[in-house]
Amino acid sequence: MVAVTSAKPPARRVKCPVCLDEYAWDEREVLEYSVKDGKYNPARRPAGLRGAKLDDARRRWYVKCPNPSQDSANHYLPATLGDFADPLVVALVGRPRSGKTHLVVAMIRELLGGVSAGEHGLRAEALDYYQHVTFKRNFLDPFERGSRLPGTRGGSGTYLEWLVVQRGNVKRPLVFFDVAGEDFRDPAENGRHTRFLVNAGALLFVEDAPWIFRSLAEEQDLRVDETLSLPAGASNEWVQEAVSRLPAGRESLPAVVALTKSDRLRYMTPADRWIRERSGGLLSADRMLTESRDVYGLLHSANANSIAMRLYSEFQRCTMHFVSATGGAVAEDDTFPAGIRPARVLVPLLALFAMAGLITGPEAERVGR
Repeated sequence: MVAVTSAKPPARRVKCPVCLDEYAWDEREVLEYSVKDGKYNPARRPAGLRGAKLDDARRRWYVKCPNPSQDSANHYLPATLGDFADPLVVALVGRPRSGKTHLVVAMIRELLGGVSAGEHGLRAEALDYYQHVTFKRNFLDPFERGSRLPGTRGGSGTYLEWLVVQRGNVKRPLVFFDVAGEDFRDPAENGRHTRFLVNAGALLFVEDAPWIFRSLAEEQDLRVDETLSLPAGASNEWVQEAVSRLPAGRESLPAVVALTKSDRLRYMTPADRWIRERSGGLLSADRMLTESRDVYGLLHSANANSIAMRLYSEFQRCTMHFVSATGGAVAEDDTFPAGIRPARVLVPLLALFAMAGLITGPEAERVGR
């Protein structure tokens, strides 16, 4: 066995999505993660490891980020990062208990093997092997079993999942950051755990449908979720603080507003029609515009004074969607009695992919305009 080195010169300059430092990518010294002791150790390989076997091994190797500014704890990036273009960093932002975690897990589940993703020509695989193992154990597997997931963990400062998404000849890493609301308010944290927003390439704003529409539903004697009692129309400071953290030129970022738990609006028009519609088929900018209009109109009819309505005007390219990550409310034992039945979770991603250039073509160019 010999220590792993690489004859490749530094491929290019990269920006770390965790610490945001920019530096010359160098994978001459690669590491392996030890599950046994939880450490990154120098990778070793047989001298004759070549070709497909070497490619397979590289998927499990890491490079320590040099963190030139020295303002972050040690962190490690997949060794294959240098093989791809800069990742598309997707920031999920929303109020606590709005369903962000369930939504992003449902989205990733669809990307990794869903029928609708295949119909749209999308393929995805994990880029960070051990992060994906952890993500699968802590999120995907419980989700599949119909268990309620824990809320967003505060103070992590790192990504939830890192995939490589491909459509046709376009292949790009996709990094999901799910930020906890308390991370915006912790003075000791000093903004480090939310600074990924500065590097965000796409924004996914999550709003809670039952919370927003409680007043309207009560007026019309309609059934909605009964677990929240806050007044409809109150401000969403979590979204406001996230938007204020974005850099200059933020209005040009692709943005999507996802109205989560929309299955609870299945007796309300036009939400009832959209939540029953499949998300497969061809990408249609016109249908996304129609759905955005219907979401906006329903928010307006509820006198919600929702920040989601202002987001639609603030960003140059923005769409709005009815989605449901689970298809039903959680029971007292923290399970979903009927199992999980995600509805339309891929549509917000399709919109972001089109606006960010991962999906290309004349139709994609029209999305969000």
